[in-house]
Amino acid sequence: MGVEYAIPLNTQHLPDSIQEMAELIGLPATLKIVEERGGIRLSIPTKVNDKSWLTQLIGREAMMLLVKHYKGEELDIPRCTAAVKAAQDAHIYQQIQAGVPQSKLAREYGYTERGIRKVKHRMDKRAAMKQSCLF
Repeated sequence: MGVEYAIPLNTQHLPDSIQEMAELIGLPATLKIVEERGGIRLSIPTKVNDKSWLTQLIGREAMMLLVKHYKGEELDIPRCTAAVKAAQDAHIYQQIQAGVPQSKLAREYGYTERGIRKVKHRMDKRAAMKQSCLF
């Protein structure tokens, strides 16, 4: 994914299965799983192994909760591309509103300046739509 998780992620954009997992083990651990296994089926073991890659990735406490809830299940882990994109756009828009130069944002996010202007235009339209719905 390559997206910093410091970006506030609106969980309503996440698929239901990922929202459920986030409620269970927390959003940071869930996003680590999405980044590592998005688009790939994940087999949840029947017991916690401290040396397993998954325990190392999310920590023992989260792994214990995962095993207790999904014991032995195979889960399809979505990539969550749309949710991450929406969160990134919202974060870019917040930075534009705060006065960060578009050229700096373009470099930071790997966009062109035109791409940043498109994000701003798209988010301006969304904000205007929200405003019009209030009346």
